[in-house]
Amino acid sequence: MDIRYVKRKDINQQKWNSCIHYAGNGVNYAYTWYLDNVCEEWDGLIEGDYESVFPLIWNKRLLGYKRLFQPQFCQQLGIFSIHILSEKRIQAFLNAIPPEFRYVDIYLNARNKTTKPVGFEVFERPNYQLSLATDYETIRSKYSKNLKRSLKKAGQQKLTFTTSVKPEKLVEMFRVHQGENIPDMKDSSYHTLHRIIYNALHRGLGFLSGIQAEDGELIAAAFFLVGHGKIINLLPASTPRGKECCAMHRLIDVLILSNAGRPAVLDFEGSAIPSIARFYKSFGAENVPYYRIKRNDLPFWFKWVKK
Repeated sequence: MDIRYVKRKDINQQKWNSCIHYAGNGVNYAYTWYLDNVCEEWDGLIEGDYESVFPLIWNKRLLGYKRLFQPQFCQQLGIFSIHILSEKRIQAFLNAIPPEFRYVDIYLNARNKTTKPVGFEVFERPNYQLSLATDYETIRSKYSKNLKRSLKKAGQQKLTFTTSVKPEKLVEMFRVHQGENIPDMKDSSYHTLHRIIYNALHRGLGFLSGIQAEDGELIAAAFFLVGHGKIINLLPASTPRGKECCAMHRLIDVLILSNAGRPAVLDFEGSAIPSIARFYKSFGAENVPYYRIKRNDLPFWFKWVKK
């Protein structure tokens, strides 16, 4: 199996993006434009003539040692291929990670299922997805009782669905009402979100939606990344008023109503927070796990590094 390590500057963008486009497990996170917007440094492992690719995002922030890490707003990356992703192929790619990366902590995509990769620890992480292939009534019949009550409450609030949401408004709403409670969110994180949203909109790979109160105030909004048969709930945000009115429940319900019957999947992205996971599952979403892998080859005196 011909797998080679290629620096970002030497990657053929057209061939790389073509692989992502035709891969059975392709996702927007793995396109060169997306990777360029979420990290400063990345290279790739490439099989053959770009038949399979594996982005490696790195920095040297562990006392100068190089590490592989998962950038923000990239839920899962790993190996993307036009071939079947067998355990053998997955292990071959993991073996091809250069030893210069002394610390590895990354997330592989759902098709990179590997239970016991040699040289790595592996942890399963939850991700909730809802098939939209059936009609709306069938999907709604699987809503939880609590969700149906919340939608009834939202229906009594004279809420209005809108697509006239500016990226700056959504990002600021998220910063004020959600981001301040997330430890790793920095000013640069919000700049990254602006870049992602505008680049996706320019390419026709995303859209914004929102819910307004009766007086016109935007009380819930979200940006959805679209591609490869998925609608990814990349950036949802609600104000306290929106939460009280169950506005996000209404927003997701309208999205489902608008897309029911299409061969698409609503990808809520995963969450380790029980309340958020329950919210996703209340729509009938099922867990489609992905995988966190870790390896620590740092010197013995540096093994205390945060995992």
